[in-house]
Amino acid sequence: MKALPLTALLFAAAWAGPAAAQTAVNESHPLSAGGRVEIDNVAGQVRVIGWDRNEVSLTGELGEGQRLDVQSSANRVQLRVVYPQSRRSDGARLELRVPRGVDLQAQTVSAGLDVSGVDLGRLQAQTVSGNLSAQGKARESQLSTVSGGLTSRVATERLRANTVSGRLRAEGGPGGDVSLQTVSGSIGLEAGQISRLRAETVSGGMDLSLARFAPGGSIDLQTVSGSIGLRLPKDVSAQLGVQTFSGDIESDAGEVERPEYGPGRHLDVRLGSGNGDIDINSHSGSVRVRRGG
Repeated sequence: MKALPLTALLFAAAWAGPAAAQTAVNESHPLSAGGRVEIDNVAGQVRVIGWDRNEVSLTGELGEGQRLDVQSSANRVQLRVVYPQSRRSDGARLELRVPRGVDLQAQTVSAGLDVSGVDLGRLQAQTVSGNLSAQGKARESQLSTVSGGLTSRVATERLRANTVSGRLRAEGGPGGDVSLQTVSGSIGLEAGQISRLRAETVSGGMDLSLARFAPGGSIDLQTVSGSIGLRLPKDVSAQLGVQTFSGDIESDAGEVERPEYGPGRHLDVRLGSGNGDIDINSHSGSVRVRRGG
């Protein structure tokens, strides 16, 4: 094989530029039961994993010019990546391990955020443009993104999840009290027993499925131009009310009514003994309600 000329090798080296300096991270801090962990990173990747030790561990790499600011006490560990102001640097790539039963607050900007295998008291996780994925257990969960996608597989009694334009999916565990909000992103839900559900979109569609509906529970669904699909358990007991301005209504129970003059459709029907309330409102999006899968 013919060797490259020296000038070509020098040009290639100059084009590639110097290798970015990276700093290894290996932090460990004890934390009391029921304590709080906070992590804040701008870019790159943050992965959070639960474990059985009574300590917090952070490993990974910082980019050039970055440093880690740590504030630690017996009940609280705060970890923040500080970025240089004078130049752009690659994002930090970090793995955080947290004990069972603690409260976790994780924040990123463009960094992806992945939470898995946790068993928490309270989970708070938010990104701006990074994707957010959460899996495990938490007594309460609050998840949010702006333009990133959001996927929750957290078994939790209280879930608050919202996006602006990112897709929102909650499945495999949410129950009890659930609130989902987005502007132009779509909403997907596969839930266990729901006592209270509120979901809102502007132009994004909804596809919602409930395994069980608690006696006396409530569901409130609102959209402007997005479609709504709701699957209820076969033995659901509730008073169902659906209203649209120009969208269609399909239901396997009751009769859809239209005014003699002017736009609009509505449906009012009792399901089972009517021990609960389901209210659905859509301006121009279609609504479909089904029971039994």
